[in-house]
Amino acid sequence: VHADWACAGHTIAELLVRTQTGVSIVAVIRDDDTIPSPGADFKLEAGDVAVVVGTPDGIKKALNLLHGD
Repeated sequence: VHADWACAGHTIAELLVRTQTGVSIVAVIRDDDTIPSPGADFKLEAGDVAVVVGTPDGIKKALNLLHGD
C-alpha cells in the first residue's frame, strides 16, 4: 500500500474488497508484524502489505480497487 493509493487510511469494510472482487484479505504485514485475519474495522496504512486469496482475476480486480484504478 503506497501513500497515494485509494485504500490508504480506509478500513477493509469501507473498501468492500470481498464484495467487489471476491478476494479476501487474509493477513496484513506492517513493519515487522504480521496481522492474521484482519477484521472489517482494520485500517490499511501506507507501507502495509496486504496478503490476499482469490482467483487470478479477482486478485487483479482487488489490486485495481486498492490502487484506485
